[in-house]
Amino acid sequence: MRCVMHSCVFVRVMTFGGLALIALGTGGIKPCVSAFGGDQFQDHQKHLLSKFFSVFYFSINAGSVISTLLTPVLRGDINCFGPESCPATANDNSTNRTASKCGGEDCYALSFGVPAALMIISLFVFLGGSRLYTKHKPPGGKNIFFMFVGCIATATKNWLLKKGRRKGVKFIHHACPTYPVEFANDVWAVLRVLVIFLPLPVFWSLFDQQGSRWTLQATRMNGDVGAIHIKPDQMQALNPILILVFIPFFEVVVYPILNKLHLLRRPLQRMVCGMLLAGLAFMVAGFIQLKVQGTGYHPPIGGEARVTFTNLLTDSRVMVEIDDRTFNIGPDQSTMWIGRSNMTHSMMFTADNPIYGNLSEDTTFEDQSLGHVLIGLDELSQQLDLVSLPGRYNVTEDEATVRVINGVVGLTGEIDVQLYNPSDCEDEDTQFAANGLGFGQYEIFENVSVAEYSFVINATAEAEGAKSVCGDREMVAGGVYSVIVTRSNSSFRVNVVKSSEPDSVSLLLQIPMYVLITAGEIMFSITGLEFAYSQAPASMKSICQAAWLLTVCFGNIIDAAVTQSQIIENQAGEFFFFASLMGLMAIILAIMSLFYKYVPVPQARKSKVNRSTDEETMAFVDSSPGNYDTSVKTDISEL
Repeated sequence: MRCVMHSCVFVRVMTFGGLALIALGTGGIKPCVSAFGGDQFQDHQKHLLSKFFSVFYFSINAGSVISTLLTPVLRGDINCFGPESCPATANDNSTNRTASKCGGEDCYALSFGVPAALMIISLFVFLGGSRLYTKHKPPGGKNIFFMFVGCIATATKNWLLKKGRRKGVKFIHHACPTYPVEFANDVWAVLRVLVIFLPLPVFWSLFDQQGSRWTLQATRMNGDVGAIHIKPDQMQALNPILILVFIPFFEVVVYPILNKLHLLRRPLQRMVCGMLLAGLAFMVAGFIQLKVQGTGYHPPIGGEARVTFTNLLTDSRVMVEIDDRTFNIGPDQSTMWIGRSNMTHSMMFTADNPIYGNLSEDTTFEDQSLGHVLIGLDELSQQLDLVSLPGRYNVTEDEATVRVINGVVGLTGEIDVQLYNPSDCEDEDTQFAANGLGFGQYEIFENVSVAEYSFVINATAEAEGAKSVCGDREMVAGGVYSVIVTRSNSSFRVNVVKSSEPDSVSLLLQIPMYVLITAGEIMFSITGLEFAYSQAPASMKSICQAAWLLTVCFGNIIDAAVTQSQIIENQAGEFFFFASLMGLMAIILAIMSLFYKYVPVPQARKSKVNRSTDEETMAFVDSSPGNYDTSVKTDISEL
């Protein structure tokens, strides 16, 4: 995108400003919305909490699916200001631009505006029920987060300075009498929950690789399923779709069966199982990656040459006889031949159209080469003519190699060929350009990124051929392609010939990975939300929800640290490492769960302070919000 200085600055300011507002809004909504929803249930309804969090998670993923499907349509398939607003351009017909894109421009105003309008509507709907909601005010009318941090800081300071330190007194009670005993008990209860959260970030370090490492793996796999082609990044849509299917399935089938068998009845047990399922998903990903890594570029073996014959004639088939083999090539078609290298081969070419005659030639092909022979016409005699191209490439397993060839028979001038990505034929997106190619001339592009490309061809000298063509072609990692430009009825055509394409692993093999990690997500994430809510004191629900969300942040940090350090060079090894790390964290959480004492759900509403000397009982005392009398300086000796 081209822009002048002041407009670029404005765009960047608005972009980062918008991101900052989203971050601010998300930080305010996410920790509170699930806690607020849970607060609407009375004591006699607490058994419905698990179903609420399932429905809550279902709603989130339903919104994700709708957004994934609807937003691209709003952006690319609808005119912002109507078709009449699109200025006519000379190349519109020949470049096959769709009328919906107004000169190739996407309608981002609509794709951003519709969600914004829906958000405003939902806000008013939410506010409409304000009088019906159960609302809890922060204790003492103060910010609960700062009180939480202040209580811990005061306890730490007094403990280090040995102020009031005595045997049998919990660490957190050193914050008294600056903070009420009831509040200190609540803080202590939250700290015990936060300890349980310590192994959890690793789950998110695995889960969030669906949009990075798993998609990268998908770029090296074959997405063709019959007549349908699945793009690598489209596999991510499986997760929210499976969530919508699995949530009711788990609630109606899986959990009732487990309860009858007395298995996985406690939240931490289910979370451990979810972590193991995520680890298993990465084990599957690792084995698939081993298969993918074995399907890279395979050059011809020693003593062998691989030659592609392309018939550039548009009105005649050509019979090719080479040594003891004969094959026919249709107009504008190609055939691959594999034979011995470094030896002389006798070739005979005969056209069906007798006016083109026949042609014989002896040639030698270089060892382990991917040669290309173009069958065309001599410009003067209009008899069969050959153009032999060498075929030695530096091919990498993660990228493609492309040779652009001018195969326009009878062209008096030269052609320019541009490769675009994304495939919308816009000059700003030019990736490669082969300019000034005469007939039979070519240019090789190595290290071509795996993607869909468009090709635009323009003749530089011949008016009748000065038409452009724009069409999509996908380049596969490890593949070697010849992009041959031909002409039919005064219009250019692009013929992409696969000189060597790697053996492809079906993209459908990733489905078990997504099934496993989605099942793990349901058992881990939904259960974790319920656990964070039910085990937190009534005044600390949002604190625990915020801490739960913070595990996602730390999971992303772990992911970035491992992948960016490049300690593990092999991608399959990296998958196995994460699977092993997940298994270790699951074992740690399982051990921790054996010593964790759950807070009975009704206790979350008690307002009395349990002054029992029993440590576990005191740890989970929970006061109702707003009942802390911060003016009372309770002496620690009263405990």
